[in-house]
Amino acid sequence: MNNLSSDSEIAKEITSQIDAQQTDISDISWWDAPIFAVFWALILVVFLQFFSRYVLNNSISWTEEIARYLLIVVTFSGAAICARKKSHIYLDFFHLYIPGAASRALFFLMDLITAAFFAYAAWSGVMLANRMGHQRMISIDVSRSWMFWAVVICLAITAIVTLIRAFHSLRRPAL
Repeated sequence: MNNLSSDSEIAKEITSQIDAQQTDISDISWWDAPIFAVFWALILVVFLQFFSRYVLNNSISWTEEIARYLLIVVTFSGAAICARKKSHIYLDFFHLYIPGAASRALFFLMDLITAAFFAYAAWSGVMLANRMGHQRMISIDVSRSWMFWAVVICLAITAIVTLIRAFHSLRRPAL
């Protein structure tokens, strides 16, 4: 009985802490708008797929393929948002134990390597888009090249933003 009351108290405290937190959307930028538009298009297509399959009992054939391609575009465009917000996963441990100048150099090197990776991925995407751009979608007669080029653009933007961040990290004052 005592465990249940303590668990209930813990749950109430956690709930009150969650309720007390303010949602901060100040880091949303104007260039997140196209990504949110693609995300909402994905939500609408998935809802249409669900509605037609389970309510109308007659699935619309193109919704699954379009949802897959929109999800790919949302994923790669999300990488650009993560690069802008500096929220990509990286090892954030060693810089606490090294001098400030070495820490800046380490972050610069990490950003250069990351930018090189995304630039190489964009270049590989261009090669893939040129080879596969003539293929058509299965369910509707539209070229799949729009999806390949959207991924290439997202990877290039991510590489550019990461490169800009690398040079900004050099100008940051030492800790």
